Amino acid sequence: MAINDLLFKAQLKYQIEASNEETDESIKHSDVKEINLRKCSFEDFTKVMMYMRDMNPDYSFSDAGLDAVKPKDFKEDKLYDFIELADYAKHTSITIGDMALFSELQKIATAAEHFVASEPETGPKKLASVIPFTDYDNYDIKDMQVAPDTSVELGSCVIGGGSAEAYKLTATFHESSRDDRPIIQVRSYQISAGTYLPNMDIIDIDGIYKQNATLMEVFAYMSYEDYINGMEEQTFDKLLISGSVIIDSLDDMYSKHYDLRIFDYVKE
Repeated sequence: MAINDLLFKAQLKYQIEASNEETDESIKHSDVKEINLRKCSFEDFTKVMMYMRDMNPDYSFSDAGLDAVKPKDFKEDKLYDFIELADYAKHTSITIGDMALFSELQKIATAAEHFVASEPETGPKKLASVIPFTDYDNYDIKDMQVAPDTSVELGSCVIGGGSAEAYKLTATFHESSRDDRPIIQVRSYQISAGTYLPNMDIIDIDGIYKQNATLMEVFAYMSYEDYINGMEEQTFDKLLISGSVIIDSLDDMYSKHYDLRIFDYVKE
């Protein structure tokens, strides 16, 4: 798509007025469990997003942000892949330099991906083959995937300082992360105030657009790679020391980019 394929209503008249937009009607899981975000109407997409926002305060996006996901030739009765549209809208908001819109779209895109990842597979399940008791000694029992330890620190770094506010960033596994689909959460600790910022960044490692990754995505990706490869020294710190990227403030983590393909190539 070209950049102008997206209708950025929120970019032109963008104000976060969630209190005026929210409804009192509660959406239940039974109302959304059959919705396929990769092929659904905008009405169904909105319903899923409202459900995810009600269930998780981290997804505190406003209703206005949802309009930015619509394509330019949007039609109410047409079915769209809103996973792809949300991700594209997020990256386009960075391109046009609207960080307020990016913050909204990041929450929307992550909520959508989390909904898809958390939904069980539909359709009839195949029964496992019953094997004779005498064969059990030679039977390879695969470990079941369990929820990750979200208290394990995968990586951390301090950005800012001097005339800018200093923050400590910490990467951990998100509770929805799995071995075959790692999802990382990054929390920002404001050092001067001694408090964490209310909203964390939730990053699907497999969903990162490596050619133009934000530095926040780069930090999550490198922290994850360092952890699974047993690296003691933080790769992201080395990137900062090398001068390849310069971070003066927390905003730079969203507005500046790095090609992760370089990291992958060097790692090999």
